[in-house]
Amino acid sequence: MAGEAFRFSGDDALNYEKYLGPVLFEPSALEFLPYLGSPNVQSVLEISSGTGRLTRHLRKYFPLTTRLIASDISPDMLQVAREQLKDPSIEFQIADAQQLPFADGSFDLVVCQHGLMFLPDKLKGFKEVFRVLKPGGRFIFATWDRTEDIPILNLIFNEWVIPFFEGEDTARFLIPFSLYEPAKLFDYLSEAGFTNNNVFRVEFKGRSSSPKNLVNGLFLKHPIGREVAKKDPAAMHPIAAEMEKHIVGQFGENDILFDLKALIGMGHK
Repeated sequence: MAGEAFRFSGDDALNYEKYLGPVLFEPSALEFLPYLGSPNVQSVLEISSGTGRLTRHLRKYFPLTTRLIASDISPDMLQVAREQLKDPSIEFQIADAQQLPFADGSFDLVVCQHGLMFLPDKLKGFKEVFRVLKPGGRFIFATWDRTEDIPILNLIFNEWVIPFFEGEDTARFLIPFSLYEPAKLFDYLSEAGFTNNNVFRVEFKGRSSSPKNLVNGLFLKHPIGREVAKKDPAAMHPIAAEMEKHIVGQFGENDILFDLKALIGMGHK
């Protein structure tokens, strides 16, 4: 759906959880929680739930009487989530966020952490969320800021990956970071019918035990690395070595702490 650069299946789904889960999506999930509002709701839908990093916290946040459905378009990502969480109180369902398989007015709350960027028709996705929410229900989502404003991502994507594909359309490599304009997100909410809308930036910290883990997660064991290898098999490991060297120079060698930035959006039906 988002092109080969961000299609996570098979081992890619496992690597996503192992390398990117703790570094990017766990800290983002913890930043997300304070905006959920009252835990006293009957039903919650998570779309684009991935390997379940936010899902785990949602299950703890809401009482067991709250129905929680975690959905994703990737069966392999959902399978990793099932195996990681091992929680029979969570319903896992394969679902395209542009065509949600739920009746109108089914949920009190819909949440999405870093999934909206991958929808080919983003407004349709917002409208689908509006449709499945009950009157008075809420939608809360997170998207990444642009790579230029996140130094660790700027280093990997803007300084190394994108220049390697000079002369090509490189927009596919920045899909996860393409919804960084608050006004655009606000427009999507409004056009879909939401009211009392709000979109704002948040800053928090990511952490990695080593530069090698970062290079593995964001390059060597990522579909992007395969795209580099397809173009020039001999280039992949030298680029990875240079990435690692520059990460050490900019962020240190052990227990690396770095800034992350995202946008939080919310609206009411």
